[in-house]
Amino acid sequence: MALENGLSLGLILAASTAIADGDLYLGAGGGGTNFESAALTVDLETGEQVDGSYDDSDGNVRLYAGYRLSPNLAFEAVYSDLGEFEIVDEGNAFESTYDTDSFDIAAVGLLPLWEGRIDLFARAGIAFWSGDAELAALPGVQGDPSYLAGPATSGEDLFWSVGFSLNLLDEGRWTFRSELTTYEIGDFEKLETLGFNIQYRF
Repeated sequence: MALENGLSLGLILAASTAIADGDLYLGAGGGGTNFESAALTVDLETGEQVDGSYDDSDGNVRLYAGYRLSPNLAFEAVYSDLGEFEIVDEGNAFESTYDTDSFDIAAVGLLPLWEGRIDLFARAGIAFWSGDAELAALPGVQGDPSYLAGPATSGEDLFWSVGFSLNLLDEGRWTFRSELTTYEIGDFEKLETLGFNIQYRF
């Protein structure tokens, strides 16, 4: 709770300064998420262990705020609903569905091109992620699950992004942005998101 309060206070102070300097920007968008793992062992609340794997995709949505310190450096805070993935236990004919989200803090390096109308950028930072589990029977299976899904999981891991932003309007406030983000989360071999965003600079 103390960490969350500290982050919130930091974001408020940064936003206040950015508004005064005219370097604050806000954005929203969405895209697709790809989840992938090798075979893994899932620990259940009953004490059992089952073998599972996941290879899934879903949509995602995001909201973010940033402060551009210079033409080449910015800092961002991003909330992302990454979507859902499923761990399938074919032996017991049930699946665990995890709804995942992440709050990210990142530094952004930018390379302005074409008189600032295009920016190439790379982001890197820490993702504070969580996954909430829900258990269900596979299609065609009767009865209730014989075990409970593991509890909600959470953690902090690294992520990085590459992308570009494009501004063709004279006032320079509305920007289209696209990026590919890779998360190093838990047991994922691959957790990647492709995002398309609209951004507004104050």
